[in-house]
Amino acid sequence: MVAARLSAFLLLVVAGVLGTAQPGFASTTQQDVGYLNAAHQINLTIIQAGQAAKTHGKSSCVRRVGAQLERDHRRLAAQELKAASQLGVGLVPIPSQEQRQKLNALAAKAGTSGYDAAWLALQRQEHRQYQTAISSELARGHEAAVKSVAKGAQSVIQMHLQMVGGPCRVGTDSPRVPTGDGGQMADAQRIRSQAGLVLVGLGVLLLAGKPIRARRHLLGLAASVIGVALVFAGPPGDAGKVPEGRPSAAEREAAIPPVRLTLPGFVNAPVEPVATARDGQLQVPKSPAGVGWWAAGAAPGSTAGTVLLAGHVDTAQYRRGVFAALSTVPLGTNVTVTTGDGRPHRYQIVARRTYRQEALPTDLFHGSSQPRLALVTCTGPYNHETHHYTQNLVLYAIPLARS
Repeated sequence: MVAARLSAFLLLVVAGVLGTAQPGFASTTQQDVGYLNAAHQINLTIIQAGQAAKTHGKSSCVRRVGAQLERDHRRLAAQELKAASQLGVGLVPIPSQEQRQKLNALAAKAGTSGYDAAWLALQRQEHRQYQTAISSELARGHEAAVKSVAKGAQSVIQMHLQMVGGPCRVGTDSPRVPTGDGGQMADAQRIRSQAGLVLVGLGVLLLAGKPIRARRHLLGLAASVIGVALVFAGPPGDAGKVPEGRPSAAEREAAIPPVRLTLPGFVNAPVEPVATARDGQLQVPKSPAGVGWWAAGAAPGSTAGTVLLAGHVDTAQYRRGVFAALSTVPLGTNVTVTTGDGRPHRYQIVARRTYRQEALPTDLFHGSSQPRLALVTCTGPYNHETHHYTQNLVLYAIPLARS
């Protein structure tokens, strides 16, 4: 009898726990689905407005920004559809009735002098609503993949608001990537070269004159060999074949943003989305231990496009950065990039290139015909007056297999 009562009591307790847990789980799932639908409808609205601006915009700025917003929001919409498919839910395929009314009101101004101002106002409204939805998802969302998509969108929205938040402003097509402001790596290389020259000179002095004792001869040879090695022990030069970088017509890369980069023996670091600032520079994470993902570019698992990850080589405050050893990574090394849904995407490094910072290839930022990964940091001479390196090092990698 006692055992029966105890069993009944335990069943009531379990039922009570499940009864209180289910609403909480349902609410978090509802938050994620609600965010995906709201964000997707905003994206569809921005895309339609961007398409219209290319035809009806009065100024070249509105036409160009419209094209950029359309491209970026197609990518964001594709990421939302990817996350929704993983949850097994469908998204509303058209803007809301209110959004359609706004689009119709904008279309009615086509050909008038007030079109551009109305277009910018609509873009501001939709982007700010997007910001609000993102904040809610990041605070109350449950699904890691959805939150990863939202965080990636957050950086893109902030970048777009710089273009439409006031007077129309065209964004840069090729951001600069400043990933070193300490100069320690460049200074260390300079000191090694200077020490090498001193040793070469010492070796010449020891070997000069006759007769030369055996010990002096050995010391001279050793100093010369070590000196030459130090002089020529700079970062390795360009090597390997860069994967196809021709811009791709397909800009709808449906994939989940990355959250971690693993390069065994060299890097194991968190990844966060970044975009450009008003000065046209990529906003690399402030922490020297973090890696930034160009959020307006492709994500791992995309069928095309470049996944661009940038990290500090050094910083004035913390010295060595997360990519300090990037120049020593040999070709053939395997890289793993983990996305917000927990899936690993594996690549193999196949090429190394050094570019002037102002001459980075534009296809690093705006897709490529084949999927690839690019790891970017600073290298070369350092300007102590401007606190910037003059060059960027880029390691290119290709997918090992479909993940």
